[in-house]
Amino acid sequence: MFCTNCGANIAVKSANYCSNCGKKLEEQLHPSSYKKKKILVYITPFLSLLLVTSGLILTHTFESKVNATVLKFQEKAEKAALAGEYEKALSFLESGLSFRNTYDVMIKEKEIVESIIDLNQDLSDVEQKIMNEHFEDAQKDLNLIKRQVSTTSSPLFVKLSYEIDQVETSVKVGTMKEEINKLSTIDELADKLSTLYSMEVQEASEIKQQIYMKMVSISASEAEKNLEQKHFNKAINSVEDALQYVVNNEKLLSLKDRIIEEKTAFEAAEQERINKAIQVAKKEEQMNSTQAVELVDVKANVDKYGDAYIKGSVKNKGTESVHSIVIEFRVLNDKGSVLEEGKTNIFPNKLQPGQAGNFEHVSYSTKEKVKVEVTNISWLLEEKKG
Repeated sequence: MFCTNCGANIAVKSANYCSNCGKKLEEQLHPSSYKKKKILVYITPFLSLLLVTSGLILTHTFESKVNATVLKFQEKAEKAALAGEYEKALSFLESGLSFRNTYDVMIKEKEIVESIIDLNQDLSDVEQKIMNEHFEDAQKDLNLIKRQVSTTSSPLFVKLSYEIDQVETSVKVGTMKEEINKLSTIDELADKLSTLYSMEVQEASEIKQQIYMKMVSISASEAEKNLEQKHFNKAINSVEDALQYVVNNEKLLSLKDRIIEEKTAFEAAEQERINKAIQVAKKEEQMNSTQAVELVDVKANVDKYGDAYIKGSVKNKGTESVHSIVIEFRVLNDKGSVLEEGKTNIFPNKLQPGQAGNFEHVSYSTKEKVKVEVTNISWLLEEKKG
């Protein structure tokens, strides 16, 4: 007989207790039942160990997966934050904490991201003040944000710190731009350029661009005004004043080409006008010299004493005043014989353009009906002054 507890061989069949382990002995078992029980004695500890080990392995596997998931969310959150996508970063952190809400590092990063979101909103308010040209207030708020950021060394603030620097540059540029807007000449803007050497490269570069743009605007505006008044040289000078600072500016170079072309066209047209005026003047002068005075009419009446009274008129159809007009004539009888040749003057002595004048003459002792032929009219043009 064997002890079912320790398996020891019991020599005394009537014994009630095991001499080896002290356990109470059960009734004598059937050999097959005893063998099964003996197997269970050895298998039970193994099964227990297997179950415990499996549980530990499953628990470790599950925890490892949870840790991997949490770390993945943390990695995504950090990448998003470094890229300036703070709301997305916060969402990743909250998802990670839903798996491991006691993860101190992630809890701290969530607090940092929430702080960055608040500061980023403050920075947006500063940008709005810059837009409204409230530069002094914007700088005060920006200084406060910078003090808050300076208290942490977290790399998650890298993107925000860069944006703060950019906004501060905008404040400085905006302040300078406000001063630039009050300047109205190229010389004043050129003086402002000399103040940029003490500034940071980026700030100076942006302000230079603002000054150059203002120079181009002033130059173009002045040139256009001079161009309208046909002051071509002044217009070109206005452009060149700015080009010595804004070298090779396409707008100004194009404007200068246009001014030169319009100047050339204007001078050509002006010369053509002058030439035409000269030709017209020559024609007028010739007409005034040869065709200005026109005979209007001439009549001859013989009175009862046989004397012929001759009367006539002329008109100045020219464009200038004429004077000292002399009428040359012949008196003929019915047979065409010349009874008299003579000259007479016009009165008044000076005739303005469009004005008429008269002449008179008496041919004595003609004794018959006569006719008068005007053979020539001569005059002098009034001398031009200046």
